[in-house]
Amino acid sequence: MLILTHNYPADAKDNSGIWIKRLWHPNPVMKIGKGLGLFKSLLELRRGKELIVAYWIFPAGILSWLSGRPYILNCVGLDIFIICKSKLLIRMARPILDKASKLVFIGGHPMKVLADAYGDRYTDKMHLIYLPVSAEEFHPE
Repeated sequence: MLILTHNYPADAKDNSGIWIKRLWHPNPVMKIGKGLGLFKSLLELRRGKELIVAYWIFPAGILSWLSGRPYILNCVGLDIFIICKSKLLIRMARPILDKASKLVFIGGHPMKVLADAYGDRYTDKMHLIYLPVSAEEFHPE
């Protein structure tokens, strides 16, 4: 399993995406952006075979879709809220959502917003999982 995200701590002082690190450590992570550009990230993804766990529809979801590999899409919230405000983005996200084996939500509101935008199209793929963590897990040492 490979975790794919643009939101991951760069070092011990960085809190960006700390919750992803705490949930998935020690699984391998590919951070999109610094170091690996989108094209290099896609080339690297196409070489692999394992399941991708992608965070956010854009850019991780689109790279997963383009890679041809199986993936689970974690719809954290902000990505859903942005997409569902635009008819164009709703259409652009459809193939990415279609190909994902599961759509995982960490809150009921983002799941409802997506269902309102797409109707019953993704009901069978949608999973609501509450994160079993305490607030202390997200504070740096």
